[in-house]
Amino acid sequence: MKNDILHRLTAARPAHLDPARATPSPVREEELAMFTSRPRATRTARTTARPRRVGRSLVPGLAVATATAVAALMITDTVPLKPGPAPSATSDSGSRILLAAASHVEQQPAGSGTYWYVEERLGSPHKVPGKNYTIDARTEQRYWTAAAKNKQWSQSLDLGARPATKADEAAWKADGSPTSWNLTGETVTYAGKGEIQHDAPGGTADIVTMGDIPLHLLATLPTDEKALRKRLFALVDKDYNAPKKVLDRIVVDTAVQLATTLPSPPALRAAAYRLLAAEPGVRSLGDVKDHTGRTGYAVALPSPHEPAELRLIFDKSTGMPLGTEMVATRDGDGVSKGELLNYTTITSMKWTEEAPPFDTDTEDPGPG
Repeated sequence: MKNDILHRLTAARPAHLDPARATPSPVREEELAMFTSRPRATRTARTTARPRRVGRSLVPGLAVATATAVAALMITDTVPLKPGPAPSATSDSGSRILLAAASHVEQQPAGSGTYWYVEERLGSPHKVPGKNYTIDARTEQRYWTAAAKNKQWSQSLDLGARPATKADEAAWKADGSPTSWNLTGETVTYAGKGEIQHDAPGGTADIVTMGDIPLHLLATLPTDEKALRKRLFALVDKDYNAPKKVLDRIVVDTAVQLATTLPSPPALRAAAYRLLAAEPGVRSLGDVKDHTGRTGYAVALPSPHEPAELRLIFDKSTGMPLGTEMVATRDGDGVSKGELLNYTTITSMKWTEEAPPFDTDTEDPGPG
């Protein structure tokens, strides 16, 4: 029986994409929710978990494409990355950039281990009500996935908020350097709250996969981009109840996951890059800096709707992913064209033998 993605993904819609503003069709709702979220996991037991920030909205239990970082942490792996010549970021062709990145990333060594570990810095800019500056609300997400059993542990930490730019910092200081702000009913602080929660398999707030390819299937996926697209479509068609147009978007979203945070072997990651390179309208953004200050190059993927586009940032020397951004593509509903809605920075991604530092959920009393 297929899953109904409408109910599972509607919660990920930023407020400015609320379909009630224009009463779109259910299919339109699915498209908007799909492209403005990166569904990773949802909770099946707890409904009172602290919501995570997604663009302009608060969304419980979803890790999405939003992030920031304080320190310039580099992607790490159990084996060193092999540098290679950076592709020309001045090219007008985003496809050319992705194809060049694919040729570099498939040269990287494959790792192995008991756990696949991903650490991301998450955040989104928010205009402070009644003030003339913007702050970044920041979170760190950590994931451990047991490759053999496809079990996942997760941990969320509130890193606090900071002025978004130097100009915002100056305005913040002129405002008396407040250490807390009320944003749409939720108070965020400069210091942050530290750990928000952690979840282990089998706990009261167990994590279930949502939109991710089970790890045991990664080795079976083809490394030719056309065959990969066909196989991914078959998988999502089996799991989701949606029209072809929406399934095509889920295929792209899954390819983005294969290209970024899933433990894809080098050849598979390269195939995902090539699949994305074939998307109509993909374009180069040239040289960029991610939110840790690392230099990279970026491409933009067109969205099936106009309000936002997804930008992918890659390391210049290895082709490995550094993070993503979601950017508004038109004015309206409180945002301006070109405004950054949210972003993610990958600060660590590796195979490891080090087990998660917890084996119960935050609320579980534990043994005894």
